Amino acid sequence: MNFFDNIKKLSKNIKLKTKKGIMLKKNIEKKIKVEDILSDIELYHNVSWYKELYNRNKNNLEDIALSYRGNKITYEEMFSNMRAYAKSLKTLGVGKDSEIPICLSNTPEIVYLLGAASLIGAKVNIFSKNYIEDYITEIINGCDSKVIFVEDNAYEKISNAIKQSKIQKIVMISLRDSLKNNVNPYEMLDKTSNLFTNKVGTYKKTNENIINIKEFVELGKNYSEELDAQTGLDTDFAITYTSGSTNEARPKAIIHPARSFITIARFHDKDLNGGFSMKNFTSLAHIPTYSNTNLISCISDTLMQGATLAIEPNYDKDFFIYSLIMYKPNYVAATKSFWVNASKKILYDERYQNVKFKNLLLAFSCGEVFEMNEEKLINKALRKAKAGVNFTHTPFSVVRMSEAAGDCEHGSILFTLFRSLGNIKPSNVKYNRAEGLKPFDFVEVSVLDTKGRKCPPDTMGILVANSPCTMKGYKNNPEATKQFLVTDSLGKTWGSLNVYGSIDENGKVRIKGRVTNEDEKVHPYEISDAILKDTKNILSCEVVKVEDDDTYVAHVEMQPNARKSVEYTIYSADERCKAILEDKYNEIDLYYRVRNNEESYPLTGSGKRDVRALKKEGLTQKCVKPMYIKDDCYFLEEYEPPKTKKKI
Repeated sequence: MNFFDNIKKLSKNIKLKTKKGIMLKKNIEKKIKVEDILSDIELYHNVSWYKELYNRNKNNLEDIALSYRGNKITYEEMFSNMRAYAKSLKTLGVGKDSEIPICLSNTPEIVYLLGAASLIGAKVNIFSKNYIEDYITEIINGCDSKVIFVEDNAYEKISNAIKQSKIQKIVMISLRDSLKNNVNPYEMLDKTSNLFTNKVGTYKKTNENIINIKEFVELGKNYSEELDAQTGLDTDFAITYTSGSTNEARPKAIIHPARSFITIARFHDKDLNGGFSMKNFTSLAHIPTYSNTNLISCISDTLMQGATLAIEPNYDKDFFIYSLIMYKPNYVAATKSFWVNASKKILYDERYQNVKFKNLLLAFSCGEVFEMNEEKLINKALRKAKAGVNFTHTPFSVVRMSEAAGDCEHGSILFTLFRSLGNIKPSNVKYNRAEGLKPFDFVEVSVLDTKGRKCPPDTMGILVANSPCTMKGYKNNPEATKQFLVTDSLGKTWGSLNVYGSIDENGKVRIKGRVTNEDEKVHPYEISDAILKDTKNILSCEVVKVEDDDTYVAHVEMQPNARKSVEYTIYSADERCKAILEDKYNEIDLYYRVRNNEESYPLTGSGKRDVRALKKEGLTQKCVKPMYIKDDCYFLEEYEPPKTKKKI
């Protein structure tokens, strides 16, 4: 009998009669179970990502691992390609601890490279073509590999950066390379994008260092030496990048070891998550590859569960609905902006009135704060599209929007399956708030005030967390790493999620928006919370500070089927702000900018709302401000004088 067994036996003999005592007993048993699992991972899963992936799937090699535009690739074929890529990498001098620069979309080739790099002990550095040229040059020169992998669609943007680097071999990949018989069955959908036109041959004529993927694989055909570098959990595996919400041109580079991927994969297993097996599921990976969310939550987790990964390179909010139609996935993670846009098409666009998603069982929102207003619209669309009925065989949809959160530094550590409106008796209705996110058992989450003290339940503060999935640090950025680490009043070190949030008495987390360095008299989330209480008429709200003198603009999008007029809705929202903010309301200058449903919000490359673009827009003639003269309310229709008034 080991130590944990003795503790378990002892805990059973303790008579815990009070509610507090019962909770203590449950917490002890929960902690013991988590510690047991983490110890098991340390002892029996201390291997590379490739080896863990192979061990989990060695008995289902004939199952479909990847689905790409009609091409079905088995696990056996996937592992074979990973080994072939590994041989060619070794032939080109890439080995243990090497860092490979990669600029690719979601295609089978990115998966093969992940496995190949892991097998030989190298790490991948996956970046976006949209970073500024100087930063891309810095990224490439910061890698010790003399080979780069680049998609033909990205080459023109990064070619100057490559010329300024020490790169000697450019492996160029086309989105057509993994099409079955070079046939794209969705050619009509791609006509306007030009993404699937093979440009490799054209570029090869301009640069003798460029080779195509077939030539790359051919390089390693005769390699016969050992491939397995015998690495483990703490070996650096992937360098990805933050979403660019604060700096899209130069986002921070994040270092993740294999431990991050392997730990969360274990806790997704059926025996631990209390759910069901994803064995026969299809999951969609379409989020940009430079996001750790895509690598862990979409690619790695899907394959670790022996499921099928539908992998799609076209990342565009208007193409998202076609991805759902093409692949018929059971599990999808996307930003709320993608979900909202698809939902409006399903509900109000005649072209999509007959669209059905009968296989869609798990619809996840990720990357942004998610409110009940948007959830209401999305759930309505899911019901109309009959989401999930192939599993339940009921005439109506039982699927509800779920939520995943965390950040790229921590991984997807917060997870709620079937969110508030999916519960029979949702607790959020009583308190008129979001249901909240439940962390995985291996994650410690806390809320700290400005002095590092732990906040009481339901008190807003800065969210911090610790887990095996937390990053090693930012690459070549010790100052940012130092800022990421937060020490509480008891001397314990945490990793900051850099967002405001709270935790209730049941351990559920509610996120309220990004922490700013500005000395805010009012936090933007306080304004948006007041505005969003009108779930019937208001769909979305983003509040930004646009001037140094405490001027704010609330960008509001109406529900497509709003019952009240825009004027009345904004007037009511302003009245709520006055009542809830009290004296704070008089210390700020608050304007409203109504965004119509077609216009919606500008998005970053990661698919999140671009707050920087909203700040840059500033105050314009599209902004309005309720003004009160005696008992009447007027709108100032223009920001710039002369100001005209419109009575409500």
